[in-house]
Amino acid sequence: MGLGIQSQQEYKQRYKEDERLPSNPSRLYADDWINWIHFLLPRDISNLKQFKTACAILKIKDSAQYRVTQKNYPQLPSKPEKRISDWSNWYDALDIPKLYGYYELAALVQSKGVCSLAEYAKLRTESNDPRMPVKPEERYRGKGWTNTYDFCGVKRPYQVKYLTDEWSLWAETIKEFLKSARGGDTKAKDLCEFVREYIEPNGFEESPLDFLTRGSTNIQPMLNLFEQVPVTRRKKWVFSINEFLDWIISSYLILEDTETGEITHIKDAKNPFSHINFSGETAPQVINETDKMALPYQYVKAGREWIFPLDSVEKKLSYRDLAHLHHFSSDWVQINDSSLLDKNDPDCVFKVENGKTYLWFPAYWTYTYSLMQLPARGMQIVYCDSGEADQELADFKNGKVAWKKNKTKLAGLTNRQGMVSKSGQGEFGVHYTSNKTKFDGSGYTIPFMPIELAYWLVKLRKWQQKYNPLKEPTKWLDCERTNLNEVQRKQKGSNCFLFRDYLEKEPGTFGGRLRTRLAAALYFSGKSDVKTATYKGLKYNQSIKELEKSQTIPLSHFKSPYTPHSMRVSLINAYAFEFGIPLEVIMKLVGHSSILMTIYYTKSGKTGANLREKMEVGEKEAMSKATQTLKSFVEQQRIEEVKSQLVGSSVDLLNSLDNARPASSYLWKDFGICPVGGAFCSEGGCPVATKANIYHPVPAGYLGEQNCFQCRLFITGPAFLVGLAAMFNEISLAVNTQSIRYTSLGQKLDNIAEKIDVIEHQLYKIKTDSSDKSALESNRRELVGERMHLNSEIETRAKKLDLYLSDMNAIHRHIHNCQTVMRNPKENAENQYQLIVPSEFTLGVELDEVSSFHQLSEVCSNAELYHSCSDDLAVTRRSQMIDKMMVENGIQPQLFLLSEEEQLLVGNQLTELMLTRLKGWENVDRLMDGSLTLKDLSIDNQFDEKTIRELFEKSKPLKRIG
Repeated sequence: MGLGIQSQQEYKQRYKEDERLPSNPSRLYADDWINWIHFLLPRDISNLKQFKTACAILKIKDSAQYRVTQKNYPQLPSKPEKRISDWSNWYDALDIPKLYGYYELAALVQSKGVCSLAEYAKLRTESNDPRMPVKPEERYRGKGWTNTYDFCGVKRPYQVKYLTDEWSLWAETIKEFLKSARGGDTKAKDLCEFVREYIEPNGFEESPLDFLTRGSTNIQPMLNLFEQVPVTRRKKWVFSINEFLDWIISSYLILEDTETGEITHIKDAKNPFSHINFSGETAPQVINETDKMALPYQYVKAGREWIFPLDSVEKKLSYRDLAHLHHFSSDWVQINDSSLLDKNDPDCVFKVENGKTYLWFPAYWTYTYSLMQLPARGMQIVYCDSGEADQELADFKNGKVAWKKNKTKLAGLTNRQGMVSKSGQGEFGVHYTSNKTKFDGSGYTIPFMPIELAYWLVKLRKWQQKYNPLKEPTKWLDCERTNLNEVQRKQKGSNCFLFRDYLEKEPGTFGGRLRTRLAAALYFSGKSDVKTATYKGLKYNQSIKELEKSQTIPLSHFKSPYTPHSMRVSLINAYAFEFGIPLEVIMKLVGHSSILMTIYYTKSGKTGANLREKMEVGEKEAMSKATQTLKSFVEQQRIEEVKSQLVGSSVDLLNSLDNARPASSYLWKDFGICPVGGAFCSEGGCPVATKANIYHPVPAGYLGEQNCFQCRLFITGPAFLVGLAAMFNEISLAVNTQSIRYTSLGQKLDNIAEKIDVIEHQLYKIKTDSSDKSALESNRRELVGERMHLNSEIETRAKKLDLYLSDMNAIHRHIHNCQTVMRNPKENAENQYQLIVPSEFTLGVELDEVSSFHQLSEVCSNAELYHSCSDDLAVTRRSQMIDKMMVENGIQPQLFLLSEEEQLLVGNQLTELMLTRLKGWENVDRLMDGSLTLKDLSIDNQFDEKTIRELFEKSKPLKRIG
């Protein structure tokens, strides 16, 4: 057809251009008519114009489609590139827009600020530019494409896979090193940055072996890079570089003589950074990090109680009862075999939509809840064991944890690895498969777990066993998301991971899942009181109506400025220490009982019987001689002779003490020694990066920032046992004082919470606006404000309690170590001197619940004996109790007329007199609490008004130790 008409519609518009064309050809040529395509197609196709017309009529878009279509139309040439005289290429023939070249497209993408393939796809759709390929990563493979970052002009991450081919030898060596290096992720980044920012731009060798054998090396560009980063980062970075380069030398560039053991470096290989460590620099202490918001405990508590209600155990709740958690679409997994479902199981929650069956997966919310209950790191929790392969399994019976024999085929393949762990007779705690200070370490158990958490962890284990079973425990070596190197994973053995993903053996990536669920929990539990989270950027009262209408809710729309790291999961965390005061004692302390540490000694009497006696003032003074002896040894620079009688947090530091260390560097206390003169409190805490020799400051405590008890540099020993016990009792009194106020505030908070509940119930009943409703809302706002203020005060008290309890735990650990030294003295080596001779008597320690007066008197007595002890919290309270006793017995009160120092001295003597005359604390306590009067005492007691008056007239102080 000469007009080149390509469709029926175009024919009806243009047929009049040629008077020979009929208006309705299908009717005119009815006998021969086939269809419009057959009518319009050229009978002979010999030039490009005819070819283009034919392809347009047949709607052919590319060469592949042409080859398929050509078989149905004989007039289409099978090889048009040979048949068509004026042929050029397929792009021209089919009017296909020619795609951009790689560099042309990359320049376009970068000019538009595109940073990812998702943004590229959006740009392609919006611009409707046919020259942009759908998948540039496939289209330009081998034609310029390297990675998305180069394509978008964004700086590549410092990862091994993003080192270019030119530096492949460095990449392979780094990968080999990381197989055995600890902290692989961080070191990979450090080393890739080293290669990209120092090796590449300065034109150094493409092989690390050649770099280390090049001779002299200009390290100044690298030193300039170090100067651009903070001290802590600088130390870690240079440590990674040195460890890597030293590893290359030891692995590839040394020769060892098998006969002599002599080591020779190949081609004088050397690490040019071996002398750089920045050990003399200290990181500046950040006083106030305003960018890191901490989430107050009250919101964490409300959030976790929204996830799993507080009365879960009491009401025996199941997953089916958690309807508020079933609205989130990302917690549902599609299953192919519906026969796996148990419709009679209240923990089997499923639904059918559009012919597809979905099962509700409880692991993500349980993990979120666990992190809001336990003072542990996220990775520690997510890799906890379910206990599925242990000999015994935790279960619930009558609202308590009970243990039953594991009768599954997995039983016995792991040994007591379950997260819910048996920690004593009738007790249970948390078992972590990894150490709290290093993820690759062996597991450990803490002797406490909230009963509500145990309930839901047991439920999750049963659910996993039934609906997501394992054939065998999972080898850590097969895990891909732990950030551990190959060697570390081999050492870890196998576990049945409780929080494993559905149809997987290992937990998934929990970071994003946790953030959105934390935000959702804060959003729904916080309601309209305070903005802790938002939905689509809106506050609770602005968006809750939309959510109430929704059947499914996307978690991705929940946002919160608070991160999982910012949570305070408990107000008092001292129970989480691996070794410390027995848990029941801590609970008594928090419940404001008076706990006293008593030192007793056991002597063998003439009859051979063991006589157990409490250490009194005289014995305490005698014990101090051991301290003086130790001090004289140190002053004479003979510490190595008594070093076996010392204990400390750091074995390395103890071993480093020698006679060469000047005596002036030791700072003496009644409870121990600071071997660095009190100058390194800023580095006495836990490690930031152990091998890089970076440490946090020592945690503040009862003694303030110079908190010796928790300092890694502090040393003590049996000679300081009495001083340690004295400080323990003083801090115990501080805990008692704080816990009374803490409990009182808690009771006030409960009362206010009850009032708010009543008002909310009344507001619910009032539908329309009225003066009553306004008054109630105003009252509610006031109560909510008061509740927030009380919560703040409670947190302040709890923080102090936490600090004090942590100190008591640390002292308890030191005392335990002292007792170990005394019980197991090292074999008498030459020049070893025993400060306390164990054959004379045995010292022991007991924790007793005593009366308030007994506790106050012990603290006051120690304050008179030891410079390190203080009577600030005790003396006035004791004086009030003594004066009150005197008034109740018809005696003129005396102590309130004296100064605090005089009250201490006279009060101590009066207490000693009462103990002597009344034959022990039982009668003294009865006298002080009013259940016994002076008139009730027999003449034999010789304690009356005259005795007390005489004491006040001639009292004299005890001699202070030291």
